[in-house]
Amino acid sequence: MDPRFDLALYTRGEVALQLGLPATTLGDWLRSGALEAGTGGRGEPTITFAGLVETHMLRYLRRTGLSLQAIGEAAVALRSRAGRHYPLAWSGLAHDGRDLLVEIAAEGREPGWERIRDSQGGFPGVLRRGSAAIGWSDDGYAGTLRLVIYQDIDVIVDPERSYGRPMVGDVQVEDVIDHVRTGASYREIAAKFNLEDFEVEAMVRPHIRPPAFRKARHLETQAESLL
Repeated sequence: MDPRFDLALYTRGEVALQLGLPATTLGDWLRSGALEAGTGGRGEPTITFAGLVETHMLRYLRRTGLSLQAIGEAAVALRSRAGRHYPLAWSGLAHDGRDLLVEIAAEGREPGWERIRDSQGGFPGVLRRGSAAIGWSDDGYAGTLRLVIYQDIDVIVDPERSYGRPMVGDVQVEDVIDHVRTGASYREIAAKFNLEDFEVEAMVRPHIRPPAFRKARHLETQAESLL
């Protein structure tokens, strides 16, 4: 069993929270076919670590200007034609700002790139592979993911550690958040977990929202129940 692909570690709500996405956006992406996810009841883990990375990559690709339809069609094609599960979590995928490309290696030739939508190759220019937040394993798939919603600190998700819970070193982020909720000061929490004060603040910052956001988040949670 490979915990990257074979264990459902996250609920949809957890993925949306960890990646800073509205639940409605995640729902649209799952329905588009661009992402691969299992089925389950409300609040049940249905998304694997590879699915979490795919969601991160989908947001990255959308921000480069690629359409959801183009990404979805490419992902479906790679799953069906090449039998490549979780293709968005694979380092053999790249883009040129307009199209998604797949790495190919013909016998006796240097590796090259082929456009997925029409199987055309030989593209000059700069290709961008993956995302700087992903740590790649030797098999070409993602092994770790740095959560980019956390600034000034590296919060890492590793499916081999603590069931894929976000961590800073050996400290789980949710443990720090739980202590904040009890009313402990940042300095007390830093001392308990052998952290610096600024590290505690950086871990907590994405979870502190003004009242208007909390109201919007409540509405998103209601919408999530319909996904």
